[in-house]
Amino acid sequence: MALEFRPLHGAFAAEVIGASADLRVDDAALRDIEAAWFRYGVLVFRDLDMTPAEHVAFTRRLGPLHIMVPSEFNLPDFPEVWVVGNAEENGKPLGLRGAGMGFHTDGEDKIVPNAGSFLYAKIVPPEGGDTLFADMRAAYAALPDDVKRKIAGHRARFSRADMHAINYPDMRPYTPEELAARPDVYHPLVRRHDKSGGVSLYIGRWACDIEGMPKDEGRALVAWLQEFARQNRFVYRHRWRDGDAVLWDNRCTQHCATPFDEARCTRLMHRTTLEGEVPIMA
Repeated sequence: MALEFRPLHGAFAAEVIGASADLRVDDAALRDIEAAWFRYGVLVFRDLDMTPAEHVAFTRRLGPLHIMVPSEFNLPDFPEVWVVGNAEENGKPLGLRGAGMGFHTDGEDKIVPNAGSFLYAKIVPPEGGDTLFADMRAAYAALPDDVKRKIAGHRARFSRADMHAINYPDMRPYTPEELAARPDVYHPLVRRHDKSGGVSLYIGRWACDIEGMPKDEGRALVAWLQEFARQNRFVYRHRWRDGDAVLWDNRCTQHCATPFDEARCTRLMHRTTLEGEVPIMA
């Protein structure tokens, strides 16, 4: 059966129809999936039944895999699979709680951010726990011309040291050694996709201020850009079902987890992550 791609939010996000439950696809189908991924930014797969080995194998066909650190929530036999959610076993957390709150792109606070992420729903709550995805290409295109001129050629400062306690209040503080391994980085505010050539706004929750601007002015502009990109017109809301998986492109999208009743409900998700490239200034 040939694959079909059903748009979900205009030209942003699409559902993949016709893929096998284990995502063992031939080379032609994989090329179609990759082309659709670059086109839509977000691909939704339904009713999957993947083992960790199959999850890793499919993602690896899209590029080299990244292993998350700290590694305490990686699967022991498959360290490429990172576990998130509030599920526990014998009183021990299986994954990182509170992951993904606040709009961001994965790895934006690293010298080489992640190219993509593939999140697979093992257990989802009956309500809540949705994920919001923002189309950063559309956000850039909609910016007022004077703002486009103001940010052209500029880079934002992304800081784990400044933002870790704010973005992960329930996570243990980073050690001095861990922070030394995650120094502040600077990425272009207007980024060109290294595969598709598309242009997008590149700004997320790890951004603090803007290189070459007074601190207060840079912080204010970062906050304005972050808020602008979160408008409903740019956002696709994914309401998870067991067996869903979402593949998103970190080079041109942002995402944000939403809360659910953790006292009553369980959420367990597996994620693989693709290595990326140094962002290109558009």
